[in-house]
Amino acid sequence: MKIGKIPPGVLQGVVFRRTGAQRKEVVVGPAVGEDAAIIDIGGRYVAVHTDPITGSVKLLGYLAVYIPTNDIAVRGIPPMWLSVALLLPPEVEEGDLDVLTAQIDAAARELGAAVVGGHTEVTTAVTRPVAVVTAAGVGERYVTTSGARPGDVVLMTKSAGQEAASILATDFREEALRRGVSPASVERAGELARAVSVAREALAVADLATSMHDPTEGGVANGLAEVAYASGVSIEVDPGSVVVYREVEELCSAFGVDPLETLSSGVLLATVPPDRLGEAEERLRKLGVSFSQIGRVTERRGYLVKIGDRLYREPHVEDKLFTLFS
Repeated sequence: MKIGKIPPGVLQGVVFRRTGAQRKEVVVGPAVGEDAAIIDIGGRYVAVHTDPITGSVKLLGYLAVYIPTNDIAVRGIPPMWLSVALLLPPEVEEGDLDVLTAQIDAAARELGAAVVGGHTEVTTAVTRPVAVVTAAGVGERYVTTSGARPGDVVLMTKSAGQEAASILATDFREEALRRGVSPASVERAGELARAVSVAREALAVADLATSMHDPTEGGVANGLAEVAYASGVSIEVDPGSVVVYREVEELCSAFGVDPLETLSSGVLLATVPPDRLGEAEERLRKLGVSFSQIGRVTERRGYLVKIGDRLYREPHVEDKLFTLFS
């Protein structure tokens, strides 16, 4: 099988139909595009999500917190608890572990989340450090990926490909410079690791959005396709409105990675009815979060997403960034 996410067809055939006992408390379970499970605990809702972080080494601690908590926040629920499993190859030293756990601690404190348990192990089963993190939170209401409706406006925060650029600028720093990326762009892109969380903006607009999603592997293109697939709609995007920071463009170009089709944690995709759009935008402005209107939701057509001349018909986009680690 190819490196990256398992294709939706395989998930449906050999994963999603094997989910153990059926429990009535499970409101949202495993499904393509849905960011976190939702469990009804009597009028309040627990959001739970697990994510492995395999596409970075030097930023591993930050991403191990930000990425799974994003999946809780886009449910409109604040992330509260983390359980962290760290798998380390034998060559990792105590100082490396110290850096990793310091990053986890700093990111968790920033979000107000507690690390409540987990597991740490040195093993020959991995060739570089891997973090597998479960995040959870409780809220009074929730948002799904599947709620987008025709007529909704699609809002996107920050820059497509920003997570990929931050990884390229840190884990592949010397190679990036060798390929002609300017030192200034490398420095700016490396700082994007601290902009990977969408918790603030997601929680700010949760009561206005019909759906929210956190585009990770496969980037903005895949994230939009997952929203469209889950919601039974299509999405039309103006490519000129999709923000790509200059440093992101420079790094992605140097490594042959498409910024629209690569890791984009830190981007919030939210569909908002036109009559709520002004308020959503005002809330984002007050937070100081950059955003753009990138498209509209339509009735389902012969594709999931149309970005200029590109048509995406499946909720699965291969992310070339992962080939750099193979």
